[in-house]
Amino acid sequence: MKIMEQHLHLEHFRQMAQLELQYYDAEFITPYEESYNWYLFRPDSVVAIEENGRIIAFMNLLPVKPHIYLQIAQGTFKDSLMTTADIEDTSPEQVYYFLSCVVVDQSYRKSPALRMMLHHYLDVLAHVEQSGCRIQSIIMDNITEAGNRFAQRLGMKHVCISDHDSHIHASDYESFKQHVHASYPMLSR
Repeated sequence: MKIMEQHLHLEHFRQMAQLELQYYDAEFITPYEESYNWYLFRPDSVVAIEENGRIIAFMNLLPVKPHIYLQIAQGTFKDSLMTTADIEDTSPEQVYYFLSCVVVDQSYRKSPALRMMLHHYLDVLAHVEQSGCRIQSIIMDNITEAGNRFAQRLGMKHVCISDHDSHIHASDYESFKQHVHASYPMLSR
């Protein structure tokens, strides 16, 4: 099992979309070509875990523009329609993150895949913070009960029910970091 954050190709994103279909209806899944565009625009926005030549888990953590964050927080933004125009392309003083997708293949649920991805992103966020940016908030839009439980384990609070019947959760960065360490400690690094 290895982390893939670089050298992802369009085929990897097709695999990710197929993995998502195990858990979500197609209407909630960003077309894989657009997800690949996100990656080309912001390579740090996608991390995947590969085992035996296939993607078994992935996570999207995207710095979004403040007006997009506000729409997500109000429950009026459907992330399957997100484009690169919604993603922050600069390094502002304050940054808002959208944890838009976390998927782990059922047979790898008890593996270290989720922990690996979360800690990878803690490292990314620490680098963002060290560069002088203030991480304002991390927000999620969950369509499954498992997603809602995951958000709670990350210390996120319920914000609202969206206009597309999902649940919006958010947290400040410090709480998110503390909850990742408490709920998903790395057993060895």
